[in-house]
Parts: sequence; C-alpha cells; structure tokens
Amino acid sequence: MTEEKYTRRHGGNIYEAAREYGIPPDSILDFSASINPLGVPKAIKDVIASNVNSLSSYPDPECTGLKECISNYLGVCGSRIIVGNGALEVIFLLFEALRPKRVLIPSPTFSEYEAAAARYGTEAVYFELRRKEGFRLNVDALIESLNDGTDAILLCNPNNPTSVLYERNELVSLIKYASRRGINVIIDEAFIELTASGNKSSMVHYVNEYDNLFIIRAFTKVFAVPGLRLGYGIGNAGLIKKMWDSKLPWSVNLFAGDIGSVLKDEDGYLNRTAKWLGEETGSFYTGLCGIEGLEAFAPSSNFILVRIRGTNFTAQRLKHEMLLRGILIRDASSFRFLDSSYFRLAVKDRESNARAVEALGQILQRKD
Repeated sequence: MTEEKYTRRHGGNIYEAAREYGIPPDSILDFSASINPLGVPKAIKDVIASNVNSLSSYPDPECTGLKECISNYLGVCGSRIIVGNGALEVIFLLFEALRPKRVLIPSPTFSEYEAAAARYGTEAVYFELRRKEGFRLNVDALIESLNDGTDAILLCNPNNPTSVLYERNELVSLIKYASRRGINVIIDEAFIELTASGNKSSMVHYVNEYDNLFIIRAFTKVFAVPGLRLGYGIGNAGLIKKMWDSKLPWSVNLFAGDIGSVLKDEDGYLNRTAKWLGEETGSFYTGLCGIEGLEAFAPSSNFILVRIRGTNFTAQRLKHEMLLRGILIRDASSFRFLDSSYFRLAVKDRESNARAVEALGQILQRKD
C-alpha cells in the first residue's frame, strides 16, 4: 500500500485534443471515454424535446419523480436514494456525510475517489491489484491488509480501468466482515449495466440487509448522456438524509430530472446493449490480442485495458500517433500502479473497432 499522490486526468476530452491537433472535435473517433455506442435512446431525446418549454421553471430540488423511477427500476425504497449532478457529486456528498478517517481503495481505479478523500481530510491508502493476478480482487488479502484505523473501503465494480467484474460471493464476504468491524463499504457501479449480466451483477439489493453498504450508480455510461450529468446513490436512509441535507439545491437540471421516466420502458435498449456487448467486446478483444507487442486484458465491460510490451514505445507516444489518424485513446499511465506502457480503449461499433485495431497494428509494426 502507498499514499503517493497521482494526477487527476480523465478520458473524453476531445476538445483539448482538437485544439492541440487542429482538427474538429466531431471528427475525432473517441476511444478514451467508455460510453454506450448505441447512442442516446430515442425516449430520452423525446423527453428533452417535450420539456423545452419547462426551462422557464426551476427543476424539482427533491427530484421526487426521478427518485420514484429509480426506486421502481431497482426495487429499492425512495428514502434510500440520493440523486446528483453526475456520480461525482454523489461521491463528494458521501465523503462529506461520512467523514471517514481512513479509506482503503483497491487500485488502479478511478482517480476521483482520491480527490474526494483529499477534499474532506480522509487519509487514502491503496491496495494494489496486480497484473500477474489479472487485476482481480483478492478479498482475503485485502482483509488482512486492513488496520484498526480504516473505517471505509471504496471499490469500483466493474473496475475502471481494468474492466474486471468482481465475484458476488467475495463482495458479500467483504461486506459482512466490514459490517462486523464497523467499516463502510462503498461500491461504484457506474458500469454495471454495461456487463453481460447487467443489473443481475449489482450489489444494490444488499443495501436492505447491510447498513454499511453504499452503491454509486450513473445514467452517464449506459444511456450515453455524459453531457447531461446524472448520477445517484443508494444507502441506508439515515445516511441518505444527511446527504440530502448538505446537497446544493437544483444541482440536477430539469432535463436530467425528467429522464427517469425512460427506465420503465428501456428494456429494449438495454437488451440491444447486452447484444452489442456480447458481439463486439469479444471481437475487439480478439483483434487486440492478435497485434504483436500488445497484451490485452480480458474485459467484463465496455472498455479494455491494454499494455505495450517488449519495447520502450509509450502510451503517450501511441496516443499521439493515434491522434494523427483521428483516433483518441486513454493514456492510462495516470492510474495508480500503472506505468507508461498502459492505455485503455472503449468498445465501440464493429467498424470503429476494426479501424482502431488496424491503426494500432500499423503503428506498432513500425515502432522504433
């Protein structure tokens, strides 16, 4: 474990890339942000279009209708739901409410957990997920690493950037152990609907059984709406009330507050998403494995972690070479415990994935 501070960087910044390379943002094929390539569901577009005239009114600060839709979607009580301006607001509200003294974060993972800890004076310590173990979570080893000062564990499932989905029975064991020790377990499920089993892999229903469990979710990835900013959290009612009490009013805009209604009718979209995942993730992974000089790690979600091997060619240089071809990848060297040989790719449609594989093969074939 280590406490070294890493830089906050994120994928999806096509605007920075466009300025640097002098190309229009809409001409960039963005593999750096792991968004559902099926695009925004028609139902969401219709909701936004039909509510344009409502912009002259304030949004509901309590997000009553949205909470009800999420409650029906996941089968949890509305008093257990907090809604925020993206999952990030939920994460920061959670740290503000809990004020943990020390949080253990299995890493590499999403950098904003570290940022939230720093904001609220929480000591962050890190449990390394190792390449030789396929970046899988060794719960027994994690439990052994806990010390008396740890009062929170925060993990991402499936994990970003490794695309590993942790075993449900292992997570249950961890939650039970943590419950006995008075340790909060926070699970970020922002990508859970973008796994083969979707919500069936979620730990959300264990919230009713364990007061120490908190689940973070988002509309962003699965419904392809990062520009709308909508996330939510599920936990015990007392904690949720505390978060609502400190939340800024109207942080969830009117359009975001209204799109919850699509959840009850989006089985078709989610089924098409599952079909796409089954077809394209395996195909893209196989294509990457066929490129000499790359090691791709088997994905459980819509993004793939890749390592450059047998050369000094870096992910930063590869990102540059790919941008010269109009393709943006995620240099993953900013993730804790990953070095300059790692990068991450979103899974997109068959044609786009093939274009990325071809470009990577050409670049690495002539590496020097």
